[in-house]
Amino acid sequence: MAHIKKTVMPKSWPVPRKGKRKRFVAVPSHGTSKGISLLFLIRDVLGIAQTRKEVRHMTLNGMVKINNKIRHDENFPVNVLDVLNLSVDKENRFYRLEIVNKKFSLVMIDAKEADSKIVKIVGKKILSGGKVQMNLRDGQNFLNATKFSVGDSVVLDTKKDVVSKVLSLKKGAKVEVIGGKHAGEKGELVGFEDLVRGRNYQIKLEDKIVSLPYKTILVVG
Repeated sequence: MAHIKKTVMPKSWPVPRKGKRKRFVAVPSHGTSKGISLLFLIRDVLGIAQTRKEVRHMTLNGMVKINNKIRHDENFPVNVLDVLNLSVDKENRFYRLEIVNKKFSLVMIDAKEADSKIVKIVGKKILSGGKVQMNLRDGQNFLNATKFSVGDSVVLDTKKDVVSKVLSLKKGAKVEVIGGKHAGEKGELVGFEDLVRGRNYQIKLEDKIVSLPYKTILVVG
């Protein structure tokens, strides 16, 4: 499925659900619930290209990078906090996909910010020889000697393709809400709420404390 009707696209996508310009929008090749396709962002959000053919020309000619990796598929998904690097009119433009007012938003950033990305650790595996592998939300895996737990985040140096720092999911951690009605809000982890199965995390937002499930929060500091 390459396109869906605007009326049924995720509410977090940053274009009006109604309008005369287009009835359908492009969807990513995989991970539809977590990301937005390059085609959608370049054509429908940024307006840098007008057609799929123009976006495909950009990708096939190495003009599009996500997290410092060239992507040749215009349907490739861009996920929250990914960095999009576009070579347009002989200059590089850098954007980070963030959540603003519960919707995805491309925020322009400086080149010095473009080589790092925060990603959630979603798995841990002990390999032969006692090596420890961390599995990240975006599908990447890294061997790392630094102590970490599932739920922590890492700061990736995407230029060197290494983990530069681990951000622990603990009291006092700075977090961003990445799902639900508080998506895009930032706060501090102040406590835990034990449940019959698992636990929720008490997050102090600007004006209140909310209890949120693990999957909706990301440690950012």
